[in-house]
Amino acid sequence: MTTRDRIFQAARTTFERDGLDGLSMRTVAKDAGLSTMAIYRHFPTKDSLIDALMLDGFDAWEARVVAVDEVDPLAWLEQVLAAFLDFAVEDPHRFDAAFLSRASQAKQFPDDFAGGSSRVISRITARINDARAHGRLRDAPSLDIALTLSALAQGLVSMDRAGRFSSPGQFRLIYQMAIANGLRAFAPDNGGVTP
Repeated sequence: MTTRDRIFQAARTTFERDGLDGLSMRTVAKDAGLSTMAIYRHFPTKDSLIDALMLDGFDAWEARVVAVDEVDPLAWLEQVLAAFLDFAVEDPHRFDAAFLSRASQAKQFPDDFAGGSSRVISRITARINDARAHGRLRDAPSLDIALTLSALAQGLVSMDRAGRFSSPGQFRLIYQMAIANGLRAFAPDNGGVTP
């Protein structure tokens, strides 16, 4: 293991134990068994360490997205959004690093996403485009649909983290229902006829 890897592993341990507020270069150095100056040779600022944690979180998230093996674009979207919930519940610290940390290298909406710099959003918009091409989603910009669904999912996770649901089971059911409703909101207008 390289010194950089050792520092990064110590940073992950510190972050998981103490959260972002407890992440300091001094604490990471102590957890890595190194001097604080040794940390700065590999991570010149605390922000660079937070960026590394964020990128690691996004790598973990992307691996979950890539693992979704579904041909139907709407079923794929549902499964990806279910995987988002699983990521938040099963790996909360990496989820937080990816989606809740104020990392300096975090992608900015809309330019970074429209420019294709997020591999996950690019996959999502491709599936949305596929569903739109087959008349299964209305003609709204794919990035707008992706943002709406992502905000819905992340907002529900934030509500759960704040203790706004009476049980994990209730939260999961409400999350699934809200995602289904979110996808239905983008269904093509069928003139009021219920399918």
